[in-house]
Amino acid sequence: MIDLHMHTHYSDGTDNLSELLQNAENKKLEIISITDHDQIGSYQELENHPSLRKLFSGMIIPGSELKAVYRGIAIEVLAYGIDYKKLRIHQIDQDEVQNEALKELTRRMEQLGFRYNLENLYIDRTDPAKQWASYVVASEMLRHPENEELVKKYGNFTATSFFRMHASNPKSVFYYDESVHFLSLPETIERIHEAGGLAFLAHPFLYPFDDKVEMIEEILKTTKIDGIEAEYPLFSSEERETIKKYAHQYHKYISGGSDYHAKTKPDIEMGTGKNHNLNISKDLVKDWIEQVRTI
Repeated sequence: MIDLHMHTHYSDGTDNLSELLQNAENKKLEIISITDHDQIGSYQELENHPSLRKLFSGMIIPGSELKAVYRGIAIEVLAYGIDYKKLRIHQIDQDEVQNEALKELTRRMEQLGFRYNLENLYIDRTDPAKQWASYVVASEMLRHPENEELVKKYGNFTATSFFRMHASNPKSVFYYDESVHFLSLPETIERIHEAGGLAFLAHPFLYPFDDKVEMIEEILKTTKIDGIEAEYPLFSSEERETIKKYAHQYHKYISGGSDYHAKTKPDIEMGTGKNHNLNISKDLVKDWIEQVRTI
């Protein structure tokens, strides 16, 4: 069993590196990739403390999950097999970006009549639960029982689904355009290739495009993306098969992972996903695993 999508405390997960590696070992995973958001801190730590590598007996594919923009919507690209020292991560001031987003989302929340406590609305980049404005605002709205009817009205969102459903969705009253801060999809792919890696479109059915299948086909057909994430805990069996069909049609590779965040996403387990709906065999990556560097 493998898991090629997981996060540590270097981005918005809560496990430190040793905890994640020990967890992967206990679950008898054979191949993993730590894919922190726009971060490679885990790999720097592994280099600085090589004894940590002994905690996990399987293969590690160095990776990262990079934000990008496609058709004006923020998406994410998984980078696999990168030389992390050569990966040019797009640098932005996340404190500034998230604080600006927080002000705007708070204003929208107040206009719509949601109850909230201003003291709970702040950004702390060292706290996974406070790193992202959308998560902070959604968590606060859900904390107040008085907001129950309004939450139902706007789609029964959760703290983790709010960003996709609303904050990054141009059709939502909560939409806040952060995409101006990110690189285009083609440039993000180019940077991954520069670092010797392969670029995979992450969780494609999560993005708020009107026609998700059309978006998937267009990206696979018109960009230099190498592959696409097909096995994912929030996908239906039909969605997984659709992704695999188009990947095969356009000769692209396939990946899969749990998107493990530990306490930030407590219903997602490393390796097994949500309610044990994942069991990814290493056969899924047999046609590309030998092309990428491993640790």
